[in-house]
Amino acid sequence: MDEKRIIDFHVHMGKSSKGDSYTVDDLLASMDKFGIERSGLSILNGVETGPLNDRVMEAVRLHPDRITGFAYINPRDPHAIDEVNRCLSVEGMRGVKFHSWKHGYFPDNNSALDGIIDAIEPYGVPILTHTGTPPLSLPQQWAMVAERHPNVKFVFAHIGYLDYGYGCVECAKKLPNVYVDTAGQVEIQVMEKALEDLGPDRIIWATDWPYKYPGSELVKFEPYDLGEEDREKIFRTNALKLWGLL
Repeated sequence: MDEKRIIDFHVHMGKSSKGDSYTVDDLLASMDKFGIERSGLSILNGVETGPLNDRVMEAVRLHPDRITGFAYINPRDPHAIDEVNRCLSVEGMRGVKFHSWKHGYFPDNNSALDGIIDAIEPYGVPILTHTGTPPLSLPQQWAMVAERHPNVKFVFAHIGYLDYGYGCVECAKKLPNVYVDTAGQVEIQVMEKALEDLGPDRIIWATDWPYKYPGSELVKFEPYDLGEEDREKIFRTNALKLWGLL
């Protein structure tokens, strides 16, 4: 597959946990270095999501051919549904990001989530959720939410990360509306299980830039004997279909 056709479903910018700041120009430079055509952007630095989403929408406006925006939504915000509608009414905003660990809620026990997801559903965009950080962001918790909303596509980031990979795949296997993204998942057996149990139609390549290095996220696929059609799905078309761009 031509590396210039790669789609990165899951990136960020702003301040890292170490305190370094990353701009949209830094993101574009990284994308150019690794032949990444388009990235899905959200900013996670704070509880008040409106100003963060404003920066994402500005990046989308300036670079509509390179950046697809995710609205970062905090269900603890009483105006969360208004923020969903504000963001998703903007061209180029094609997803929603939830991060229950950063915002401090149990997704299977947050009564506001269902109403917010009901508001997201008519837009036909995917929901990207962080998974793999206990006790607030387990794939099993998010699976309960996804099961209640079978018409909404969910993407479980990191395939459950380092300790919950097998359980994440088991959850996704039972729910046809659940996909997984590969950012940060380094265990070969978990990746193999995802390929075997979910198949290439429900696996999406992602980096979680700048927290992960795109080169490492590419190299880790070398052990797998993927045909050209399967690579095209994982590295490109699955993402574009979820965003409604294909």
